[in-house]
Amino acid sequence: MKSSVILLLFLTFSLCGAINLPFYAKWQSLHSTYFDTLQDGKELSWDECYRAEFGIKRVIENEFSYSLAIETEQFFDEAQLRLKSFSIGYETGFLYWEANSRKHGYGSGSGMDKYPILERGYEPYRYQPMRLNSLELSIVLLEDYVLRANVGGNAHNQASALLTLMYLPWPDSKSSFVLTEDFRTMDNHWRTPVSITALDWNQYWPAFTLNLDTALALLPKWEDTEAHHEIFALAELKYKAKDLPDPIISAMYQKQNYAPREQQQYQLRLEQQLGSLTLCPITNLHIIDDQYMWQHRLFGKYRIARCSTNHSNIGAYYDYSYFGSEKGRHTFGLALDFVFEPNF
Repeated sequence: MKSSVILLLFLTFSLCGAINLPFYAKWQSLHSTYFDTLQDGKELSWDECYRAEFGIKRVIENEFSYSLAIETEQFFDEAQLRLKSFSIGYETGFLYWEANSRKHGYGSGSGMDKYPILERGYEPYRYQPMRLNSLELSIVLLEDYVLRANVGGNAHNQASALLTLMYLPWPDSKSSFVLTEDFRTMDNHWRTPVSITALDWNQYWPAFTLNLDTALALLPKWEDTEAHHEIFALAELKYKAKDLPDPIISAMYQKQNYAPREQQQYQLRLEQQLGSLTLCPITNLHIIDDQYMWQHRLFGKYRIARCSTNHSNIGAYYDYSYFGSEKGRHTFGLALDFVFEPNF
């Protein structure tokens, strides 16, 4: 397995260098040790997770385009390579056709998941994640509007169809949104069809930034499953303070008909930039079916490289968390986030 990985990496580097492709590589890892008096005999423990990714950024050659991303994640003590995304497309006039395979879902990119990276694990989406293998058709309706349709699915969710309307003005965008209607033959949990209506909205003001990601899933009565709905919402409001730390408020809410039936998360954090150093104190509250868990964290991140395409950071943090009135857990962690994207 290891020799196959090394050979694949060598061939990829060689091929990209030979024909001048936009190759990139990423590494993210989280190493932590914690002290928990509630774990008899194992008060002191070590944990880690990592993710490596490499591939080719989107290449456009006349009417054709393609991209590739390969990733590997920790699986006990061995790495397993797998496809993250692949696309190959062709443009015909005002239509763009593409065959692709990629991850799809809702609730991605929140600041609550950045300090530290990989805290929630490897899945980038908080709600209804899936692998979408599809034929995609895109059409530009107006200058800043794009309508996209995907037909495909996977073996678990079976046949799926996705209709997306995007308003993405560029480069001076003050507002953008992505409206999605998602039909799946099989829900992620229930053995029943599901319809998911989702809105991802971003609004920018001189001093404030608002990000809102919502989804409503409708499930019909199907065999033993009762008709019901599920709700997901994730919001974040950031204020750009002058000469002071930037305060950010985040909230997440999810309601479903299986355990945990209701999840809430609220976070208040401050971000202070001091040259190459970023300091971020955080207070975080999780409410899971009326069970409360608090987290108080101090995170520091040092930028060791930054230019037009490359940025790499080393982060460290101390975290104190506890359920209700129970004794708390002390955690110390090291987070690495390295990126290499050569200029072409």
